[in-house]
Amino acid sequence: MSKADEVFLKVEDLEVIYTSGKKNVQAVNKVSFELKKGQTIALVGETGAGKTTIAKSILRILPNPPAKMLGGRITLEGRELTSLSEEEMLDIRGGKIAMIFQDPMTALNPLMTVGDQIVEGLLLHNDYDKDAAENRAKEMLELVGIPKDRFVEYPYQFSGGMKQRVVIAMALACNPLLLLADEPTTALDVTIQAQVLDLIRNLKEKYNTSMILITHDLGVVAETSDTVAVVYAGEIIEYADKRELFINPCHPYTNGLFGSLPGMTEGESRLKPIAGSPPDPTDLPKGCAFAPRCPYVMDECIESKPDMKEISPGHFCRCIKAGKEI
Repeated sequence: MSKADEVFLKVEDLEVIYTSGKKNVQAVNKVSFELKKGQTIALVGETGAGKTTIAKSILRILPNPPAKMLGGRITLEGRELTSLSEEEMLDIRGGKIAMIFQDPMTALNPLMTVGDQIVEGLLLHNDYDKDAAENRAKEMLELVGIPKDRFVEYPYQFSGGMKQRVVIAMALACNPLLLLADEPTTALDVTIQAQVLDLIRNLKEKYNTSMILITHDLGVVAETSDTVAVVYAGEIIEYADKRELFINPCHPYTNGLFGSLPGMTEGESRLKPIAGSPPDPTDLPKGCAFAPRCPYVMDECIESKPDMKEISPGHFCRCIKAGKEI
């Protein structure tokens, strides 16, 4: 087996809850997936599906309380992260795993210059002296398209798109093995979004970084990912190679996501949204979580939870009609 084919990250049966009063919010329910070195997996789904919780679980930065990991294993390069001490995880965070947070406004410290914030991580995870760390920080700012003389400026002096570039520079400064990108382009206009995606892709290729991309934008998925995991109500309900998923979406929810996209040639005046809303995570359905919204629902869907089935090589779907005509 070549290094490119080796499993780099493995998540097995991850289960996370949040406590809210006397209720438990089922945020992540037995999620499993694998990621190879240098590849990108996209986690796709509606807001509240559990995508960010999965990423924060890998980095072990869930707020506790209210969050609690009930079970599962997370293994990076053969090393189980769930059993490491907090001190050992400090070496992992920023050094081996870095995260681009969804909102750059809250990811940056308003009381520190952007340069000092990059330098802080470099000094923590590398054998740099102060001068070397500052030079590296300036190099990273140039790499993301920000003049190095802005090293001494504060976050309020940057636009939203430039703040996001600073966050990317911070995340990539230590050449992490794994990048967790949580909606990295959501708050950006279309032009800046394209530039940021190109930047992430180029830097990823330059450093052979693996990536977990969290998004609800299928266009971003098409541009950046190798494999796709569709997440719904804390579960992965479909998993496949990007091309296979786009050509042959199997789960009714995945089909609904594609159906809600505007077409360029069909001339339809209205979009086709998925009916209903995601289920209450404190009271999930007994059977298939998507059953209350599914146009093909049967009694069996309501009574029992479907297993993940492989409908073609590498293409898995959690639906009792998987692989059948619907």
